[in-house]
This record gives sequence, C-alpha cells and structure tokens, in this order.
Amino acid sequence: MTNKKILGIIGIVALAMVAGVLIYRDTRGSNLEITGEASDTLKNLGIEMTGDGKVEIVPISEIKLPPAPVLVRSTDFNAALLPEVKSITLANLDSAIIAIKKDPKNILNWIDLGIQRKQLGDYEGARDAWEYTKALDQNNIVPWNNLGDLYHFYLKDYKKSEENWKKTIALKPDYMQGYRGLYELYTYSMKEKTSEIPIMLKQGIAKNPEAADLKALLAEHEKALVK
Repeated sequence: MTNKKILGIIGIVALAMVAGVLIYRDTRGSNLEITGEASDTLKNLGIEMTGDGKVEIVPISEIKLPPAPVLVRSTDFNAALLPEVKSITLANLDSAIIAIKKDPKNILNWIDLGIQRKQLGDYEGARDAWEYTKALDQNNIVPWNNLGDLYHFYLKDYKKSEENWKKTIALKPDYMQGYRGLYELYTYSMKEKTSEIPIMLKQGIAKNPEAADLKALLAEHEKALVK
C-alpha cells in the first residue's frame, strides 16, 4: 500500500478520535510510526500499524479483551434497602445478566449490571462490571465517572478515584461532574492536593463559562482558605 493511501486512512481515523494526538513520521520510504494514546485508540478501532508502515484492519470481534467478570455473585450484602426495593433491584440484576448473556459486548448492559450491584452493596462487583465496560469502550465517560465516585466513597482507593476523574475530564473537558468529583476527592480525602483545587476548577470554568456550580465551589474553597 502506498504512503498516500496510508495517510488517507489515517486521516479518516483521526476524525473518529476523541482524545490523543496523531503523530506520524513520513520518510517517503516505507516507515509510518504512530505513538502514544493515538496508537491505543487505533487499536480500539480495530486498526493496527505494522513495523513496515502497512495498515492492517483487525475485525473488532478479534480484538483481545480481558476475561469478563463472573456474572453469578452473592447478593447477600448489608445495603440498607427496603424489602420491596431489594426485590426490584434483584429483578433488575437478573435482567442485566440475561441481557449480557445475549449480547456480551453491549456496554449499556454492563453499566446497568454495575448499577444494580452497587445498589445491593456489592461494590467489588460494581467495580468489576465498570472496569470491563472501560475495556469494551475506553472513550465512554460513564464507567470512568462511575468509578471515580465508587473508588472514592465506597472502595476508598483514592488514587484510582483520581485516575478515573481525570480521565473523565480528559474525555469531556466541559463535564462539570468530573471537576466536582476531583474537588470532593481533594477536599475530603486527598488533602495534600488541596493546592490543586483552584487550578483545576478554573480550568473547568474556562471550558464551561456557564458552570455556576464550579464557580460556587471555587468561591467556597477560597473562603475556606481565608478562615
């Protein structure tokens, strides 16, 4: 395949990329190099670059995924649910499992599975479902958002929470909940990073000038510093 055709394919792919910068080297011989996050995105789309500059289209069905989480887990957790609410949640959980068995790569089904497990108090099960959702579609902000909250308030893994909130913001820079999530994390649980709060909030406001919530959080933070 000629370099002209290769670059044409890369141009088409670039339109579908929502994160990362496409970096290539055209030596007008045969080498084409794609690095960094762009390379990962190409793989997610089923496109791989070989060492000789050729493009290989890999069917999505052949892309390797991590092992899927087990679908059958205990439902005996200590979540304070009314009997009727628990009954509905268990029914929703069964429906999510049935849907996944019919369509194992439907991310909405996996997101729903995580929601029902979190509702029951199965936080590890919710984590596994949403982490797998990320493997299915790394550019969907829902699992990153959900995991940011889950790791912070329920699993107490603050580093993982920060990682997921930052990725949420990277995927959607004007998403206010991502900044609020980081604000809560730095304010309550990672106080060594409170100095980053105003910088982070101002970045969010710059991306979304109508973000009244973020402006209120910034004012609240600055007021607390005066005290």
